[in-house]
Amino acid sequence: MAIDADTLLALYRKLVITREAEQIWAGMLERKEFYLMGHFGTGQEAIGVGIGHALAPYDYLLPTHRGLAEYVGKGMTQDRIWAEYYTKPAGPARGKGGLHLSDYSVGLIGLVGSLGADYSIAVGAALSAKLRDSGQVTVLCFGEGTSSQADFSSALNAAALWKLPLIFAMTNNEWCELTHYSGHVCTADVAPRAEGYGIPWAISDGNDVATVYETMRGAIDDARAGNGPRFLEFKTFRTGPHYSGDDGAYMCEEDVCRWQERDPIVVCGQHLLDIGAATADDLDAVKREARAEVEGAIAAAQALPDTTYDQMLAGVFSGNSADEGRGAGVPAARERR
Repeated sequence: MAIDADTLLALYRKLVITREAEQIWAGMLERKEFYLMGHFGTGQEAIGVGIGHALAPYDYLLPTHRGLAEYVGKGMTQDRIWAEYYTKPAGPARGKGGLHLSDYSVGLIGLVGSLGADYSIAVGAALSAKLRDSGQVTVLCFGEGTSSQADFSSALNAAALWKLPLIFAMTNNEWCELTHYSGHVCTADVAPRAEGYGIPWAISDGNDVATVYETMRGAIDDARAGNGPRFLEFKTFRTGPHYSGDDGAYMCEEDVCRWQERDPIVVCGQHLLDIGAATADDLDAVKREARAEVEGAIAAAQALPDTTYDQMLAGVFSGNSADEGRGAGVPAARERR
């Protein structure tokens, strides 16, 4: 089924605002106007945006450390993102999120600081949804590098054994931090490993946001219908460095240039032009509006009150209510789907 023009335009806007936010962020770091290091997802934004946009607000999403596209895709606003980045108590995690954000109002579960430690949390979230019969789907986003972590195998086994509504959504950007994937694993693909656990799998184009969105929609429908887990591998390429401050000297310039020709924003924009859903002026306007939205959110975050000592300690120890821990918008039973 072809994606409709309104959905494609919404996806394009999310791609652009993600790119604009990261470029502004990188500029502030370079000028020493901001303290928070960045793991930017330049060239692979289509995966996070397509995954997040395909989910319902109450579905669970566990993002990656390169997660701005996932935050935006799932519906987190720039105001909430930057309030958290600036460690303001008005942020969704009361300023304690740092680089790894969570926002339970849109189903975003915070990332664990140790990469690959989220597998068991994703299994637990999906098991919770199944036991509560809530109809929620859990999506775990991760990279091909962390597929070599020990918990990867046990998570796939548990998800298959218990027939959990869990989608393993892997970004294969060919880079395990500063080392090419071929230096870690002998096979080009990871998804076929799922077959050993009886989990259906697919490999998809990660630079076409429409393809990512449609692939996710099918997997979500299957998981929500009670058909168990799915494993999706999205192929892309990280065209920027691993982190802000990394010069990327280890990357092959020819590879970067080749993949930049299939930049997700260019691909999606051309699709919109081809179907007559937007003009070149419309696309330029989207970029201007996105930049203005990010700059406005940053200015608003800077103007917010700073965290007090008491606020820093609040929520660190037990005593929070069950409702506060669960977050708004999370259904307790299937009838709330």
